[in-house]
Amino acid sequence: MKLIISTIVTAILLFLLGWLFYGVIFVGHLSTMYALMRPESDMKIWALIVGCLLQGLLLSIVYMRTYQGKSPFKEGLIYGLLIGFLFAIPYVFFMWSSYQITYRAVIADGIAMGIRILIAGIVIGLIFGKKKIET
Repeated sequence: MKLIISTIVTAILLFLLGWLFYGVIFVGHLSTMYALMRPESDMKIWALIVGCLLQGLLLSIVYMRTYQGKSPFKEGLIYGLLIGFLFAIPYVFFMWSSYQITYRAVIADGIAMGIRILIAGIVIGLIFGKKKIET
C-alpha cells in the first residue's frame, strides 16, 4: 500500500514542482530551450502525467528496496541527493553537448531536476517511514 501511495504522491509532487520550476521560477533562464519544445497548444499533458507516475513508481521501488528504516527524513534526504546527482549532473553535460542552448538554461534545468528529485526522495522517505522491528 505504501508503494501505491508513494507513487501517486510523488507523481503529483513532481508534476507540480515541474510546473513551478519550468513554468515559473526558471522561465527566463530556459528561453533557449523553448525553441526545442512543442507549442503550449500542442503539449501532451497526458504524457507528462504518465512520465511523472512512472518516475514516482521507479523512485519509490528503488527506495523501498534500499532503505534501512531508520530516520525517514534523513534516509529520504540522502536518497534524494544521491539519485538527484545521479540524474542531474550527467544530464547537464548531455544537454550541453547535444543542444544549441545557453549554459544558463542547462544549469537551470539541472538544478530544477536535482531539486525535484531531492524533494521527492524526502517525501518518499517520509511515506515509507521507519521499518517495524519484527520480534
